[in-house]
Amino acid sequence: MRLFKKGMAAFVAACVLSVVSYALALDNGGVRYPEGFRLFDHVKSMIVEPGFIFNGQDLGSQVPGLHHIYGNKKAMEGYRALKAAGPDQVVFEEGSKIVFDLWQTADVVSGGTAVVENKRLAVAVMEKDQVRFAATGGWGFQVFDAVTKKPLLDANAQANCFQCHTLAAGSDFVLSRLRD
Repeated sequence: MRLFKKGMAAFVAACVLSVVSYALALDNGGVRYPEGFRLFDHVKSMIVEPGFIFNGQDLGSQVPGLHHIYGNKKAMEGYRALKAAGPDQVVFEEGSKIVFDLWQTADVVSGGTAVVENKRLAVAVMEKDQVRFAATGGWGFQVFDAVTKKPLLDANAQANCFQCHTLAAGSDFVLSRLRD
């Protein structure tokens, strides 16, 4: 009987730990780190340099480097619909995830120059959930540390992300477009 009680206590402790871990993962806005995002479809890549002004701010000075954008299956359906129908007609499905993989670049010179990935700076995520993220157009925003994968944005910073995305209200707040 004692063995049963000890086993039950260990089981209950494991359950509590799981619930607490899940709750902590949902902290900071509820967006979780997108494990395996490199297996999502590639949307596009771009190099952002200092002096690139977006919405009145020098975005290039804030997040310079190589930006790879990935979308999960649901996000890709939204991107394809956006490409076919244009703005004001597209709503991305619940569960859509868009990931920005942000890299510092380096130049490799050998008779010419190649710009390559040097160091991952951060991973930024948009996650669609109309209930959890009702205050921000149905999208949750978070930026994760490149090494620890810990969330970096508090509620105010997440609201600031959404403010920029209001420029794309007609395309369900998604600024990027699928490349050909």
